[in-house]
Amino acid sequence: MKHSTFFSVSFCLLLTAGCSSNDSTDKADRINDERIDKQAIAVSDDAKKDAKEVSRLMVRLSDSGLTEYELSKIALQKATNPEVRAYSQRAINDHQQDDRTLRALAKQMNVTLPAELSEKSKSYQEKLTSQKAGTEFDLQYLSNMVDLNDKAIDAADDLIDLAPNDDAKTFARKILDDDKKHKDQAKQLKNALD
Repeated sequence: MKHSTFFSVSFCLLLTAGCSSNDSTDKADRINDERIDKQAIAVSDDAKKDAKEVSRLMVRLSDSGLTEYELSKIALQKATNPEVRAYSQRAINDHQQDDRTLRALAKQMNVTLPAELSEKSKSYQEKLTSQKAGTEFDLQYLSNMVDLNDKAIDAADDLIDLAPNDDAKTFARKILDDDKKHKDQAKQLKNALD
């Protein structure tokens, strides 16, 4: 009886803790904030604030990259325009490589990244998945990619300014350049289809 009560209470606590926020980016941010607060007892408040902001930017870049990757996989299957399909394949390839680099950098810097898409990113994915193939699908995909790349550009630009080491700066510059190209290409394709 004691064991079943213990397991029931433990299960309820885990369930409650898990329900406090299901968003993967929020969860990663919380883990990073707690780690920084515990590790940085003798560090100034400004240094803690910068470390937390760097981890948040890395989390945002991870979520944006994963979202672009997942949306591009959908577009590769459903896009009707061959140029849109080619664009989606390039985005898949670039984001696979960028994700590997970001995960290695995060490990080096002891930053936790989200394990899955954020709730907002899942809504992008669900909306695109439910849309029928055709020009409207292609336009929606490209519009999403412009929006996502805009957000990634902002995060990468901020990370360049705050990056604590050369590896992080180099990565942020690469993301900034890649996402500017992706955004411009998506805009050009979108304008050609409109």
